[in-house]
Amino acid sequence: MISTDSHDSKADALIGDTGYARTTKELIEFVTTLRALGAQVFLDLPRIVVIGNQSAGKSSLVEAISGISVPRDAGTCTRCPMECRLSNTPDSWSCQISIRWEFDTNGDRVDEVSEVLFGTHFTEKEDVESMLRRAQAAILNPTVPLSHFLGIDIQALRAGDTKVPGAKPLAFSRNVICVDLAGPDLVDLSFVDLPGIVQNAEPEVVQLVEDLVKSYVGGNCLILVTLPMSDDIENQKAARIAKQADPEGLRTIGVLTKPDTLPTGSTKSREMWLDVIEGRRHQLKHGYFCTRQPDDDKRLSGVSTSEARSAEADFFRTTAPWSTSISQGRFGTLNLVKSISELLTKIISDSLPKLIGEVSTQLVACKKQLSALPPLVTTEPAAFVLNLVVTFCAEVMQHVHGSPACANLVQSNRHTFERFKSAIRQTAPAFVPSQEKVKHTSKYTKLDDEGSDSTIGRKELDAVSAPVMYLGDVRKRIKDCITRELPNNVPYAAKRSFMRDFQQSWEYHAMTCFERVQEAFKDVLSDIIKEQFARFGHLKALISPIIMEQLQIHSQRTTDHIKIILALEAATPFTQNTHYFADKRAKQLAQYKRARPQGPVMLPTKEELKSALAALSMLGYTVKEEDLGKLNPPDQFEEELELMAEVRAYFYVAYKRVIDYVPLSIDQHFLYTLAEGLQPVLLEKLGVGSSTADARCASYIAEEPGVVSLRSELLSKKKRLESVQKALFNFGL
Repeated sequence: MISTDSHDSKADALIGDTGYARTTKELIEFVTTLRALGAQVFLDLPRIVVIGNQSAGKSSLVEAISGISVPRDAGTCTRCPMECRLSNTPDSWSCQISIRWEFDTNGDRVDEVSEVLFGTHFTEKEDVESMLRRAQAAILNPTVPLSHFLGIDIQALRAGDTKVPGAKPLAFSRNVICVDLAGPDLVDLSFVDLPGIVQNAEPEVVQLVEDLVKSYVGGNCLILVTLPMSDDIENQKAARIAKQADPEGLRTIGVLTKPDTLPTGSTKSREMWLDVIEGRRHQLKHGYFCTRQPDDDKRLSGVSTSEARSAEADFFRTTAPWSTSISQGRFGTLNLVKSISELLTKIISDSLPKLIGEVSTQLVACKKQLSALPPLVTTEPAAFVLNLVVTFCAEVMQHVHGSPACANLVQSNRHTFERFKSAIRQTAPAFVPSQEKVKHTSKYTKLDDEGSDSTIGRKELDAVSAPVMYLGDVRKRIKDCITRELPNNVPYAAKRSFMRDFQQSWEYHAMTCFERVQEAFKDVLSDIIKEQFARFGHLKALISPIIMEQLQIHSQRTTDHIKIILALEAATPFTQNTHYFADKRAKQLAQYKRARPQGPVMLPTKEELKSALAALSMLGYTVKEEDLGKLNPPDQFEEELELMAEVRAYFYVAYKRVIDYVPLSIDQHFLYTLAEGLQPVLLEKLGVGSSTADARCASYIAEEPGVVSLRSELLSKKKRLESVQKALFNFGL
């Protein structure tokens, strides 16, 4: 390992005593503070990332920059990111290792990032390597207490034994080992060392490492890619990953390693690498640096940092073609460190002013998302649920009774009832006072002007008009019904059969009307339930079936009442509205008789008709034009005409009762009764008044897991953003 002798002088410090370095220190420390606050979760913080293929000399480079020894083993040794934070101080060398927990065991980000000290502050460089092994073992076993690994046998760790009874170690982790180094010979710098990219390993291991590296090289970072000169750039996967992340080479710095491994006779290889260093091939904005680190034998013999840097300088000064290169500032670890320190300082300086605006924007968005979430319940659960139920039932009642703000249901039902009325009117018996078929029957079959203000179009009609019946059809029906009647007596059964004809479809129309009202009411209830209980899934899941049960109960009761109404109509014909019945019968009979051929051969003109009516009036007879048909002599179809007039008149009486009583029954027995009884039923079924009301109601209004998770995530983000914003303000931004 590299020696930790104390004779390294301050001459080895790169820019540690300059004013620029003090600025660098402040900036790097500030970014470190932001990272410890978890700002990297939502801000693109500047950083340097060191990547490279396995055995590319990456570990040697990290040791050269940091001055410490990192674990080295055959195969994959580093299994998590390591963040090295170097600080130039006048005090003696010291180190503190921490673990930054950013991810849980499933690889998901935790709500709050935490940076936990791992062990105590120490001052011996020889202890770094063993402490790093212990820290990595702790990260790979996140369920085991950290204290277990602080006391574990180091030889077992070096042998690769990181297993703990009852715990399954992770293959890799995205949580970070943080190494804080301070001393007079260090430059102010911060970088992340990632596991070496492997190719000859199990596919899942190869993919895990590659995914980890790719997750770090995006965004506002400098990519320090180590490239061994013993292999072509095109063959190195680390170079390809850097190229994918930074196609234009604006953020990538190439670090060429192992120049002393080029064979003596490989002149073309040396020339090719010299072209790379001097910018003629594989150009990058920040170019390439070439370093030479001690080989394994010298490292194990304890070569010091100053000796390693001196040997490196001698190598480049005396070895062609490096010694004659026009880019002498591109050789040696010291030049590399000075350059990347300056670059890191610059990107931090350029980035920080933008961060305050980004943090403010994200904080506003976060608060907006929080305000969009349902407010937390702060009242007693039982009182809160009681208020919800009362409010819900009151709104249902408003929709049932109708109000300017809740008129949809009532308006929909009015339209439904009007369709029902039109359907019933379509069932009127269509008698035509003629023996032969006529083209235009509507003047006989249409009802009077009552209902002519209907807004129901023909497409909305639920029934077709009754089939037309002529005098011969009526006579045949009478004949078919004759049993023991005396001559010239129309059988009562004939009248009843015609009445049953127009009543037989009334139940279908009544039930169709009721079904439409139910569907409209269900839609309204569904909307109110969604509005009132959407945020409380458990409560909504309980209330919905209770309401459906009430709908079924009241639907059956209403259906029974409608059937009673229809059964009353289907029973023996009855009315006490005798005047209306007689008036309609007389008018229908007169209309039918006027249509018959008997009567005056010459039809009077309007003036003659008017004079005749006036003469009759002078004699004391009040006669209307429609009454003149009564003066015609007896018709051979007199019985039929009288039956037609009587059946038609009774239709007027019966249909007017039905079109009122069915809607009234639906309103009263279904809508009003259900709405008025809903509140006590809900409160009883939910147990709001029971001894366990608070516990039950608390479970009813517990927030959905998704909302709880989102609220927790947003509150955590808000807290971190506010901490970052405060840190930015305190830093003077």
